Amino acid sequence: MLSMVKVPRDILWQKMEKDLQECCEGGGVVGYHLLDLVSGLRTGFQDDILFPTASTIKIAILLAVADKVHRGHLSWDERHSTTNLPKVGGSGILSHLRYAVDLALWDICALMISLSDNDATNLCIELTGFDYVNGLMDSLGLPNTRLRRKMMDAEAVKRGDENTSTPRELVTLIEKIYKRDGIAEPVARDVLTLLELPKSGPFTDALPHSVKRANKPGGLSHVSVDAGVVYLQERPFCLSVMGSFLEPQEDESVKRVIQKAYKYMDLMARCTEYGRA
Repeated sequence: MLSMVKVPRDILWQKMEKDLQECCEGGGVVGYHLLDLVSGLRTGFQDDILFPTASTIKIAILLAVADKVHRGHLSWDERHSTTNLPKVGGSGILSHLRYAVDLALWDICALMISLSDNDATNLCIELTGFDYVNGLMDSLGLPNTRLRRKMMDAEAVKRGDENTSTPRELVTLIEKIYKRDGIAEPVARDVLTLLELPKSGPFTDALPHSVKRANKPGGLSHVSVDAGVVYLQERPFCLSVMGSFLEPQEDESVKRVIQKAYKYMDLMARCTEYGRA
């Protein structure tokens, strides 16, 4: 029987796993999941733990909107007025506008993703409905990715109606969008186009500005999340990092996981499996 012989890249992958786990153990509760879209290798730590998603749930909401658009139930160019839109505050811009404006649905979704606008997000939830978003997640095999409340709904939070997912499921969601797995091509294309919009968050802070990515961060008191695909040349990968029970200085652990993951994936992209350029 032939024995399996390792190459240096196998050792490097194991070293990456060790380093990423150490980053997660720095403070609070942190988990991650990483998928190498070239080799199919994946790894994670505390990646089946149920975390609050914060604004990263907006990926699922966006997918539901895009799905309804391409089924003919909604249209990207339909106009919606902010006249009667409840101003819930938090992140975004719409709550700060004095006068009503009419916006196309595409631009409402752009505000939801790029500025994480909560008013825009709540309008998207009204247009899709909780059941549609969660039913879509079920159809993709993501039973733990759940939309249970609108943004800034303090009473829902008190009841325990938290929006949740796991690091593994967030990566699976991004993977399915990227690979058009169970998701129609035009739906996936539009979702990724919107997720590629510039935004602040852990991915933005931790990755080189020149590296393209499609992601959505989220943050709450003691919570930090980011998930998406990093279009690393020759070695694109999906990554989600979720942290809770974080003290203010401990949210840096989420950024460190992203920085370390990128460092190793970039090294593997530039070198052969034997470790030479």
